Amino acid sequence: GFDLEPFIETDEIVVTSKDKNGTGRNLMWKGDSRWVEVTVGVIGKRGSMHSLSPSVTVKETGDILSLEEKFQGGTGINLTPPPLSIMSEAALRTCKQNIELIANTLQLEGFSRIDAFVNVDSGEVLIIEVNTVPGMTPSTVLIHQALAENPPMYPHQFFRKLLDLASERSST
Repeated sequence: GFDLEPFIETDEIVVTSKDKNGTGRNLMWKGDSRWVEVTVGVIGKRGSMHSLSPSVTVKETGDILSLEEKFQGGTGINLTPPPLSIMSEAALRTCKQNIELIANTLQLEGFSRIDAFVNVDSGEVLIIEVNTVPGMTPSTVLIHQALAENPPMYPHQFFRKLLDLASERSST
């Protein structure tokens, strides 16, 4: 047997190093397909997981990121949350609610990272993969997502929270 899965075509988001008059960077996105790929951290107790803000990866060139670049923070730039020119606040809210629903349905707890396709108009989410043991390199996007919280969750608070969640879990 075999599985049939929907094929999602995304438009890549590219950052030019300089705009026409050489003053700064420019974000280019066709927006034809209305789907973007995001990665988003979820944190909390089983049944009440909280979604951090999703990050969308943009490329400095039109090239596909190598595995090495992804993990070493090479040419991939993460925007957390996706800019309003790409995704509205309403769609972002719906996306986070959907991510929380998915995390709670899967009975995730503690901390995980979910990679997904998101429709920028509706906030509809299609899961790519769930990482229950996400990588923690210096370039990890999860720290950026914690800092994008309101109020910001600084790295020491973020790791303290993870430790608290883990110790609560191990004592029950």
